[in-house]
Amino acid sequence: MVNSIMKNNLLKISFILSIGLAIQCSSQDVKISNKEDLFNNCMETFEDEEKCSSFLKKSEQDLLTEQEIKRKQRDELTTEQLDGLKLRGDIKGALQSKNKKFVISYLGEPDDTHSGGDQRDYLIYNRPISKYAPGSDPDDQITVIIRRGKVDRVNHVPPEGVETGFSISKLIQNRERRINSEKKESEAAPEE
Repeated sequence: MVNSIMKNNLLKISFILSIGLAIQCSSQDVKISNKEDLFNNCMETFEDEEKCSSFLKKSEQDLLTEQEIKRKQRDELTTEQLDGLKLRGDIKGALQSKNKKFVISYLGEPDDTHSGGDQRDYLIYNRPISKYAPGSDPDDQITVIIRRGKVDRVNHVPPEGVETGFSISKLIQNRERRINSEKKESEAAPEE
């Protein structure tokens, strides 16, 4: 009887140890965030510079952050493609109170969709499809919110570095620009 209890305890301990070992092995995944660490790790493992260089080239896309990917997409746009982007105000005006089928025919298939509560669907466009003005950079993201089958709202994320909304500093800067331009105009105007 004592012998069977010991065997039972030994089985329990070995089972717990095997689960702990499996968890330890699965948590060994290392997220490498820069090229040098990835290359050094590869050289330690394979000790072949040619293989590691080709591996690094293939995995370069995986190391990019979301902002770097968007910047790369913007840089790849030609002038014709930039001119062909729809203006944000036109999109918001054209889509208001339209249905999902119209939105997809107007903007194309969304990059991501999400169904929220309260009968809402979110169509998310991460690729460049709109811009604020003819000379501006493309928006980072457009989200079309559809509620009960109709477009309820169109949200946008402006390009990086563009401030939106009201601020006192913008108001003061605009006033200073206006005063400076008025001075330049008065100096450039011929005196009679």
